[in-house]
Amino acid sequence: MLNEYKIIRLPKQNILLAFVRLVLMAIVLELCILYIPSLIGAAQETTNSEQENDFRIRVIANSNTASDQLEKEQLVKDLKPYFNLVAATNAVDSEQFVTLKQQIEEELKGNYPQVHTQVVLGDNLFPPKRQDAMFYPQNMYHSIVVKIGDARGDNWWCSIFPSVCEPEKEDKVEEEQEQVTFFIWEWIKGLFE
Repeated sequence: MLNEYKIIRLPKQNILLAFVRLVLMAIVLELCILYIPSLIGAAQETTNSEQENDFRIRVIANSNTASDQLEKEQLVKDLKPYFNLVAATNAVDSEQFVTLKQQIEEELKGNYPQVHTQVVLGDNLFPPKRQDAMFYPQNMYHSIVVKIGDARGDNWWCSIFPSVCEPEKEDKVEEEQEQVTFFIWEWIKGLFE
């Protein structure tokens, strides 16, 4: 047998209040649907315009063998003072980058005469990169590229303006525990940074 439930009718004031709440929630939802994509688009446009203006440096290893990767890391370590010098001036000047290219070439000839290297200044293709909440798309960027040998290995790259470089890998015997992050939370934090 089914139980009978007493149906309680709400007064007209409560029905009107519920209807007003429903309409307000619908308006808020509609505004969110309309304006959030445009806000995200505006944030991406400012990020992309900043990324197009920054100057990058890329060092490409000969291959992915351990010896070639160590050689690339040592070369990057020796060239970092030049990169930091340019980053410290915080000015984009084409003559300064030509001078930087010449300094890098002299450093390579002096300290790495046995290594076949090529230094290219101009618009070069950069692979995509994600660092923290920022995504750098694959694109042509005004940059200096140092190619070691056949340049078929993993690369290291750095953006001078703003200063964004790959973090250095620390040689620790301990196991590194990967920190758990949530994509949406990182994305929201990235919007306000």
